[in-house]
Amino acid sequence: MKDRIFIDSNIFLYAFSDKDYDKQKVSKEIVLTSSIVSVQVVNEVSKNLLYKLNFNENEIVKFVDSLYKKHIVAELTQTVFIRASNIRKKYHFSYYDSIIVATALENECNVLYSEDMQHNQIIENKLKIIDPFVNVLNGRYRS
Repeated sequence: MKDRIFIDSNIFLYAFSDKDYDKQKVSKEIVLTSSIVSVQVVNEVSKNLLYKLNFNENEIVKFVDSLYKKHIVAELTQTVFIRASNIRKKYHFSYYDSIIVATALENECNVLYSEDMQHNQIIENKLKIIDPFVNVLNGRYRS
């Protein structure tokens, strides 16, 4: 069975940032695979590219266009928000992380790449959270 992957915002940001080469390398491999993201991810990444990485508007448009061409972009629905509420109660995730997890579950993903949540945690016996940087320590990649 092929993994159905959801990618969190932080993975995209590392792919565009040159502040940590090892994390950038790992992130680029992930974002080049077809996966699922949400409009929340598009929003968060675009905002951070503008304000933290000084992208201009043309670069943002190119990013958004490429994202929609390469990945499935999931909408935020009433079902996602209700599921996110249940996830917050059960797993004690933050508001935004619970929406990411709920969107991944609603889109039948079995892998969620994120640096912000507990590595290898299994949600609802369906979704495994993977921190792709667990082997990257202090700017050095450990194999």
